[in-house]
Formats: sequence, structure tokens, C-alpha cells
Amino acid sequence: MKYYMVYGITDCPSCLRAAALLMEKDEEYVTVEADFSKTYRRHIRDELNWATFPIVVLVDGPKNIVIGGFDELEKHIGLL
Repeated sequence: MKYYMVYGITDCPSCLRAAALLMEKDEEYVTVEADFSKTYRRHIRDELNWATFPIVVLVDGPKNIVIGGFDELEKHIGLL
């Protein structure tokens, strides 16, 4: 089972672009909107060691691989 987790904020242009890119490439993804919880945003940034949103994670079976933000996702998708 392979899919992407996109942690983002509703009105974030890069977050929207990340979801659109995954949709365009017919990749399965789940979005987690963290608009109303500063605590959760801080927690997920610290846990995944990524400072900005979106934070894209590839879930591939038992492995979770932090891809990074939109630019990193774009490079990753280009390699598929």
C-alpha cells in the first residue's frame, strides 16, 4: 500500500499545489489540514523535522519517508 500524506494549511498556495500535483499524477494522497491548531503544527514540524508547510510524507507499507515541501515533491514525482 502506497500513498502520500500532505500536512498543510487550507489557504497555503504550496499546499494546494502539492495536492494538485499528486492528483494530476494520479497518486493516492490524504490531506491533513492543521489550520486551527498551532500546537499540532509545531508538533508535526518537530516530529518530521521540516520547518514549512506543506510537509509531504510517502507512506509505503511499513516505511514513512519524508519527501519535504512542494519543491521536493515536484522533484520526487519527476523521478517516478
